[in-house]
Amino acid sequence: MVTTERLYKSDNFLPLQHSCARSEYLYQVRIYEESSPFRSVRSGNLRMRMLLGFIEAKAIVIDAIIKSDDSLHYLSVMCTSPAPPRIFSNILHSVSPRIIIEEIDRRRVEDALCGRAVYDSSTQSTIPFARAFKSLHESRRMLITILLEYRALVAEYAPLLQSTAPLTAIKTNPSLTVPFLFFEQDGELCGLPEFQVQSVSPGANGSSIVQINHDYGSRVLVCSNVVSIKHIPIPACRIENRRTRGYYPVSAPVGGINFSFTLIIPSYL
Repeated sequence: MVTTERLYKSDNFLPLQHSCARSEYLYQVRIYEESSPFRSVRSGNLRMRMLLGFIEAKAIVIDAIIKSDDSLHYLSVMCTSPAPPRIFSNILHSVSPRIIIEEIDRRRVEDALCGRAVYDSSTQSTIPFARAFKSLHESRRMLITILLEYRALVAEYAPLLQSTAPLTAIKTNPSLTVPFLFFEQDGELCGLPEFQVQSVSPGANGSSIVQINHDYGSRVLVCSNVVSIKHIPIPACRIENRRTRGYYPVSAPVGGINFSFTLIIPSYL
């Protein structure tokens, strides 16, 4: 079931008129996010609100709504800005690499405001292009999984290969930056892509049980403590030789520093 939250209860016709009088550009911004099953719907909506806050800091927001359907979250924003399309696109893509931006005209904004003033947003029970987004996101998850598995194999069998040249890190692509779940296991910081995790539940003696999604290798990991979630640039990861079955030491640039952890490949366990 899709839930809809309208974030601006009153119309903003007056700010729209002032922006049009200043000959500003009108934009519709859309953001799709799919969170892991172990996250609550509330956490996904909170992230949408945070992204809206970034947009509000960069533009004049006329209207905004959030739609949620289980793990899929959708933010739609109509805003104005003096920045032309190319500059505005660069600004917002620094906030969310997969953001969708469309330049629109005044009539379209006014029609949307009038329609939402007449009809209750909660009756609009669909997320636009939800099926296409889920199919695209599923393909992306599979490709990232294959890429990690391939690079782990290359690192593991590098001593047996004829070429002695090390595998160099690839230039970071923002669209291939993935949230990782990190936890402590046997005194080491371990991590794996968040989308590979089905659930996190409490275990015995204060431990936590991480259940891996069956699509990526049906396994159960017992850890002493769930630490955090960080966004890791997949192409820039430098994977070293295998430490033990399914465990690979990794270093990656995160926040301007070299971040080291042990990557877990569920299908290799």
